[in-house]
Parts: sequence; structure tokens; C-alpha cells
Amino acid sequence: MLRGTLGGRRIEIEGAGVWEIAAGAELAVELSSGGHWYGHGFSHVQPYPLETGEVVNRSFAVNNCRSPIWLCSAGYVLFVDTTQLLDVRLNEGGDDLLRISCESRVPLRVFSGATLPAAHGEMLAACGWPNEPPETNLFGDSIFCTWTQFPRCITEERVLDMARQIRAHKFPCSTIIIDDRWETCFGELDFSTDFPDPRAMVDELHEDGFSVWLWVTPFVNRESGVYGDLAKRGVLVRGGDGGAAPMRWWGGEAGLVDLTAPAGREWFRGRLLRLRDEFGVDGFKVDGGDFKYQPPRESAKWHDYRGPSGYADELLSLIEEIAPGRAETRTTWLSQGRRILWRQGGKDSHWGIDNGLRGLVSLALHMGLLGYDILMPDMVPGRVQTLEKDFPLPTDELMVRWAEASAVMPVLQFSYFPWNYCGETEAAVLGWARFHKALEDYLGEAAADRRAPLVRPIWYDAPHEEALYDVSDELMLGGDLLAAPVLEPGATAREVILPPGKWRDAWTGAVETGGGRKSVPAPCPGMPVFVREGNEALFGDLNTALSEIRRGCVASGVTTATYEAGIDRDVGVTG
Repeated sequence: MLRGTLGGRRIEIEGAGVWEIAAGAELAVELSSGGHWYGHGFSHVQPYPLETGEVVNRSFAVNNCRSPIWLCSAGYVLFVDTTQLLDVRLNEGGDDLLRISCESRVPLRVFSGATLPAAHGEMLAACGWPNEPPETNLFGDSIFCTWTQFPRCITEERVLDMARQIRAHKFPCSTIIIDDRWETCFGELDFSTDFPDPRAMVDELHEDGFSVWLWVTPFVNRESGVYGDLAKRGVLVRGGDGGAAPMRWWGGEAGLVDLTAPAGREWFRGRLLRLRDEFGVDGFKVDGGDFKYQPPRESAKWHDYRGPSGYADELLSLIEEIAPGRAETRTTWLSQGRRILWRQGGKDSHWGIDNGLRGLVSLALHMGLLGYDILMPDMVPGRVQTLEKDFPLPTDELMVRWAEASAVMPVLQFSYFPWNYCGETEAAVLGWARFHKALEDYLGEAAADRRAPLVRPIWYDAPHEEALYDVSDELMLGGDLLAAPVLEPGATAREVILPPGKWRDAWTGAVETGGGRKSVPAPCPGMPVFVREGNEALFGDLNTALSEIRRGCVASGVTTATYEAGIDRDVGVTG
């Protein structure tokens, strides 16, 4: 039973049902009445379980991967089924409350079950989960994107050279993403003169076994040659003067394509189809859709306003129509059924829970529970120096630990080249890329017949084991693989707890019995990995892959990379 107040009146929530949060009223649930809490989605500081920290969003709306869904170990799921702006405060100042309010009336759907997985399954079904999985090779082959290696200085020759380097260094890769600044101007969705023959480039990449995806946004910058015409035609969200409603994003001043208007949707659709059909582009990396990158509501005249968090799904619906299973996004609200890959927003290249490596693992656990389980944890090893040029380059140890944690996610992505580091470090990262490749069939089968999220906490298959609910640094990938990422520098061992049953150490083959905590070796490289006893095929594949990694060969506190990835580098800098 959950206890709390609704509009100042004491309530008890017992069993499933639908409640109403009146306009301006506050729902305040006592966190301690629900046990451990999960969900919500992206927060710059990413506690897991949620009650171990403080999450305050006075303007809770789509920003990276979020959903108005909160789950607790007492067997309840709270789902505020809205695209309206919410005020959400969880454990603010240590007050032991989940507070939710809205300026409009919103429904609160409550799912309950004898266990949290039972209630969780009901909620996922209501959200349209599971989505259809992508082609199986996307689960095995690493994706490479240009962003941190060539931020805003990308050219046709650099893309082709990147492809040649990937093949020369023998990384399993079949998808290249061409990121920022391939366009003439933000929003024109046409290749710049730095790509003199884009069709020939794409054809050459296809011949070498790569599919090609492009980074796209729904923003059209004011300096673009098409901005004025699009504003007149109603392609962009209108402002009070009849032109485009002004807005600002990280790329400058722009108009937002009004995808709720027929003119806006058809223009954007036509540009993407041209990229696909004329130039041979296979898929898209979607950016934008956040509430904070929309024109202010008071100055905007939408064709059919869908609420602060409704635009993201409009964008994804169009992308899914054009490139189903060949697109990824970092922005989503209630789109669990779409055939899209879910990418964590840009991570900072450090160890912390504040948007670093530890935060990456915590967010993956929350995303899996929210139904965004076919996920990629952004790029190995984070966004390097593209946020601040003076950030230190990631150490060799961080590079390897990031690769380890990412290798046990459904989709693995690189950008800052592993061969920027010394040969020993590159070999360790390559070993984890090949480990990920060994998971391809296992993940493909699990994704085709999902009865639980691909990425899930270790309590999910053992919901009666109370000791598992607060384990924040282990995860399950499917039902038979448990990984224990190393999330602090200098570690050579770490404590693990295994769920009930028999588990085989994928490094040594030793059989361990679940229950209780124990210290296990975890040198760098050397993340602990366990396979459920009985899955001999998976154990054999992973044990073979791990045998190619020289365990413990990377020292702590050393940075052998020297390649600068600052965002303001001169376009002539080579790399």
C-alpha cells in the first residue's frame, strides 16, 4: 500500500486503478511506503534507486530519454499519462516524498501486482512495448560516428578515411553515422561543398560493407537560405507576426519545423526521402525534440499543439515511417512502441554519477524499466572535449572501463577512435568490441521474443530477493548474462552479488552459487561477467571472446592519447 496526500487530502493507494490529479493539486507519495524507486529517466545526477538521491524537475518534460513513470519495489507503477508540463520533486531536501503536480488536470494510472515485474509488465503493455527490434547485426557490430573525432570539421574525405581506418583496425562495424556540419547550413538537409560527390561516397561505403546514417534535426537556422521561404509557407512554427516563432538551440537562432502542420511534415518528409532515395542514405541519427528547444509557448502559433512533450513523438513517427529500425534518438517521452534505437544523451568523460560513467549505468537500468531497452549508451568514452575544449582527455583506464560497460548494452557505439591510444589499450577495447559481437545472436533472439527488458536490474528475475533491489552497479542483459562494470579508477577487484541459481564465471568457467556478496577479480581490462548455468552456447561464445583480452594490462592514471577533440578546432586540423 502506498501512502500520501492528493490535493492535501490523505490517501492510500491499494491496487490498480485510475486517479485524477486536479489542475494545481499535488500528489505527494511517501517514498518509504513503496520501498525502492525507479523510472523517471534522464537526470544530470542519476541516482539508482531514485530515493538514494534527489531529483527535482520543476519543468519536467522531454529532455533526453524521460517518461512520467515511477516504479517501486512494493509492486506499484505510477504513470501520469500526459504530454503536459509537470512539476516533479523526488526526495527534495531528503523529504521522503515523490511530489507531482501540473497546471492542467492529468490522469494518474496505477498498475499493481504481487511483484514489481508483474505490475511493470502491465504498464509496458499499456505503452505499446515491445517495439520491433532492428536488424540483428546492429546488436553485434559497433557503430562509429564522426562527432568526437571530427566535431564540426567533417568532410567527405574524412568520412572515407574513417571507414578505411575502421577496417584496418579490424573493428566489427557495419554502420557509420555522419554527424554535425555535413549540411550547407543547419536545417537545409543538403550536403555542403565539403562533400563534392555524396552519392559516390555513400556507394563506396556501401561497397565496403557500411550502412550510412546522417545526423538530422528539426531546426532551420535563420541564416539558412531556405529560412525565409519556409517561414512564409508555414513550414516553421509561426510567431505572432506571421513569420516563424523565434527560438534558440545550441546551434544558434532558428525556427522549428511544425510537424503538426501538413506543410511542415511534408517538407521535412520530402527532405529526408531525398537523402534516402537520391543519395542512398540508410538511416538517421535524430537530435532535438526537447521541450527546452521549442519556441516559448506565448509566442508560438502551432497548427495543432501537442503539449510540451508531444513534439518528440511527432518527430519520431516521421523518422520511423522513413527509416524503421535504422534510426536512433536521444529524445523520447512516451514512444516505447516505435521501431527506434534509444540513445542516452551525451555523457561527460569522467567516472561520476553526474552524467559520467556511473550515471551511464544507472540511466541504462532506468531506461530498460521505462521500456527503452534497445538502447545505446552514447559514445565510448563519452563526448571527450566537445562540451568544453579544456576538459582532460580520457585516461586509458576510463576508455577501457567505458568500453566494458558499453559492451554489455544492446548497441555499442564509438566515436573517439580507440587507436588514438597505445596499442595495448586499443587491443583491450577491440577485445570488448569482439565480445559484444559474440552477443549478436543471443541479443537478436532475446529481442525477437521479449518478455522482459533486454537491459534490466538483477532483481527483475528474482523479485522476492530484497537484497538485490538497491544494487546499482550490476545489470542483466537478457535473462542469462550478468555483468558487473567497474565504475571507479584504480580498482583491481570488486564486490558482486549474484541472484539465486548457478552462475559460471565467463573468464574462468568456475561455477558460483547465487546469494551473498563476494569479492572477485576486476583488473583493467577484466570486468566480471557471469553466465547462467545451462546456457552453454552463450558461455562458450563469451569465454572464447574473453580469452583474446589480456586481463589487467592497462594501468591506472595514464593517458596515452594526445589527439585533441575540441569543438572549436580549425577545420584544417588533421586526425
